[in-house]
Amino acid sequence: MPTATPPPYFPQNPLLPPDEKRARKVKLAVAGCLILILLLIAGAIYGVVYLIRA
Repeated sequence: MPTATPPPYFPQNPLLPPDEKRARKVKLAVAGCLILILLLIAGAIYGVVYLIRA
């Protein structure tokens, strides 16, 4: 017998309370990834220059 509304497939309320420091954690993670990428790019440039000079 069909119902008027579909059954809830996902919980309607969050299972965990919201984390107040979530935005800070995300910003730190993004900043860390950007620093890592910049270091990798700088290392690649240094490696290319080193190989050209050798």
